[in-house]
Amino acid sequence: MKEELSVLLQAEYPLIYLVTHEEARSERAIASIVQSERQARRIFVWSLTYGFSEYGQPLTSGQQSTVAPEAAIRWVMDRREPGVFIVKDLHPFLESPAVVRLLRDAAASFKGSNKSIILMSPIQQVPIELEKDVVLMDFPLPDMAELNQVLTQELTRIRSRPIDESVREKLLKAALGLTRDEAEKVYRKAYVTRGRLTEEEVDVILSEKKWLIRRNGILEYMEEDETLSSVGGLDELKHWLKQRSDAFTERAREYGLPQPKGMLILGVPGCGKSLIAKTTSRLWGMPYFGWTWAESTTAPWWVVLRPICAMRSKLLSRFLPRFCSSTSWIRLSPGAQAQLIPTAVPLAGSLVPF
Repeated sequence: MKEELSVLLQAEYPLIYLVTHEEARSERAIASIVQSERQARRIFVWSLTYGFSEYGQPLTSGQQSTVAPEAAIRWVMDRREPGVFIVKDLHPFLESPAVVRLLRDAAASFKGSNKSIILMSPIQQVPIELEKDVVLMDFPLPDMAELNQVLTQELTRIRSRPIDESVREKLLKAALGLTRDEAEKVYRKAYVTRGRLTEEEVDVILSEKKWLIRRNGILEYMEEDETLSSVGGLDELKHWLKQRSDAFTERAREYGLPQPKGMLILGVPGCGKSLIAKTTSRLWGMPYFGWTWAESTTAPWWVVLRPICAMRSKLLSRFLPRFCSSTSWIRLSPGAQAQLIPTAVPLAGSLVPF
């Protein structure tokens, strides 16, 4: 994303719509891009409370005359020198014909001026009139490397003893899908709750995602206190699951082992499919999501899955960075009584790993 944004700014795209909740992190990324240019441009940040102020300066230094959206856009158009202008939370005003018209005027007037407006908002709301003028981008959530910085800072703050690399990896993967601020808070929460940051605190970190899922109301985050030892019999399956737990590590990727894509469990009602799915997610340290549709649904499961696939870039991408890999578990409960984790093909049999 950073490379794409850099190209757009250097190519003098006039309007860029950046969808993100992480304003400070996004601003740092934009500043890093702009300051690396041959002729670094000045960066100005607008908010409804302070108007425009130069990036890096106190908010109180803002131009009060630019608090109104219309006045802010005119101020940008009147400036002769190049610049990058970050406009926060303009989406409520994009229903105003005057604001939309001014943005179109600004886009037309920016040609050859080396000026760009970046509309930064957690909500994607692009009026039809601006669809041909605006480039839409999603600012990505922190990756493992950035989360590693957060975890290292927290371990330094609490003066923790060095932790094993496998433990560190589990703590980092548990936080994938969280913003940087959310990761910082959940690591602190885990330490305050347990007085340490070890492998045993992974469940505290995963539970934070429960509230994020509840806000959406589409999927259900499901917790399980039982372990694999609570499952009666199925010794061969248990042995296979324990063996495959190492297949999700970075060490396995470096070795060249493919990451398992999922598992389909078929059986009659009450034979333990749900318990296997829940306890396996706990064994592998992955969040477990449930989605149930009415038993009266006659559509095939692959048809019902389409809405979930369509949501990948919005909700599920926060928890399923690679939707077709087992970064998380999804339980689908139709009348056919099958456990799908997280993708599968309709094959016959009681257990189909792939």
